[in-house]
Amino acid sequence: MEFIQNFTDQTFIPGKYFMWSPNTRTITIDTRRIDTNNGRLALLHELGHARLGHRIYKYDMELLRMEMEAWDIARELAPKYGVKINEAHIASTIASYDDWLTKRATCPDCNNFSLQRGRDSYGCFACGAKWVVNWRKDRRVKRTIISRFTSNITATDVPTGSLAKS
Repeated sequence: MEFIQNFTDQTFIPGKYFMWSPNTRTITIDTRRIDTNNGRLALLHELGHARLGHRIYKYDMELLRMEMEAWDIARELAPKYGVKINEAHIASTIASYDDWLTKRATCPDCNNFSLQRGRDSYGCFACGAKWVVNWRKDRRVKRTIISRFTSNITATDVPTGSLAKS
């Protein structure tokens, strides 16, 4: 825990995970891991969020960008504080966000990777389904269909020969 004494300009609160809170401008630290190299690296990552002034994001890709930027700051700070840069650990954490993003954006009806339309809403360009997702990153992704594309066109509505070969 003495490692955090290097950062007198930051407020820390003990917890079970590492997390930057833009609302309270505090960093929660995992007290079980703070004395490990990966724990200290995680702390430097959260300091990156704090120093970059990261706030709430609207689109998932913004979150991925912020995560990568915070890891860049951690890489810059690590040598100064004697923390070994563990690229495998960094890649694993970024991959977890990528997996989360992919689960959110995969259409529950046809499994196509689809477009985010709002903070927690998506729409499939392939089948027309629209769904919302739960917000929290520390929970299993839940997708709830809110509408499906339905067509009023029937086979009798299509004129004979309209699909002629070109």
